[in-house]
Amino acid sequence: MSESIYKVRTQKYLKPILETQIIGISRVILGLPIDHVFDRFKTLLQAESTQSSMKQLFKDTYRRNGVLKGVFAGFSSQISIQLFKQYYRWPMMILIPKYYKELLPSSWIENHPALHKGLAGATIALFESFVTCPLERIKCQLMTQHQSKSILKQLWRNERSLSHFVRNLYTGMEAMVLKQVVSWTNYLYWDHKIRYFFKENPSQALTLPQIAMCSLLTAVPNILLVQPFDAVKTAYQMEQNGNYKQLTIPQAFVKVYKDKGLIGYYAGWQLRLSQFIVQAALSTPVMDYLERLHGLPNEL
Repeated sequence: MSESIYKVRTQKYLKPILETQIIGISRVILGLPIDHVFDRFKTLLQAESTQSSMKQLFKDTYRRNGVLKGVFAGFSSQISIQLFKQYYRWPMMILIPKYYKELLPSSWIENHPALHKGLAGATIALFESFVTCPLERIKCQLMTQHQSKSILKQLWRNERSLSHFVRNLYTGMEAMVLKQVVSWTNYLYWDHKIRYFFKENPSQALTLPQIAMCSLLTAVPNILLVQPFDAVKTAYQMEQNGNYKQLTIPQAFVKVYKDKGLIGYYAGWQLRLSQFIVQAALSTPVMDYLERLHGLPNEL
């Protein structure tokens, strides 16, 4: 009897985990090339001390390093990050909200219908910040360096011991945690809120126009709320970070404002908006399908 219960429980969780992992990796293959270009130049605009135009920045980058080492700088690190992220993200996005919804008292869910989504967002953000911060640090260095060179060798050469090297890899960890918590809770809340606004019942599939509208409406609050935290994270992790790495988070926010003004928080917002719409256009129907299949849909 206990063995049969174990098999049922294993099938209950193992199948959705495997399905969501496969779909997550497929999502990377479809979206990564264009996603990387958006991320590359958004990061460059955030790191620039002067406000360059996107067109001029692209020309300078191409002229200096060509396509592979210029336009696609950091692609190897990016593909490693995205494959790893999508491998664990989709199971977490589908199953953790379900877990919290089953765990929390029903009265809490009735009074705060999106509470399970917020807790799931914070959980994913903390996990992701810890495991991907070194990769994000390397990616940011690769994207903002002016000459092609080995980042790991450079970081190791600049440090006195292994502990200092590891600490360097985790530069900007605090900013990344803040950015990820704001990003994940914001994304899961608005994605859930907007998707179920268009549904007459939770089991209904979204139409293509509804997916497009959901992608756009989810992107706008994400840009407004997350972009300032992303700009500060880039300031900590970019190649020329000497003016930032010793600052506290409030001091870093103040310095970005003093150096670049309010626009400094939203440098590259056009690219980030385009990037997020592309991401959401791929993610929204997948999230809706997997949530209907394995999650616990809930109208807000």
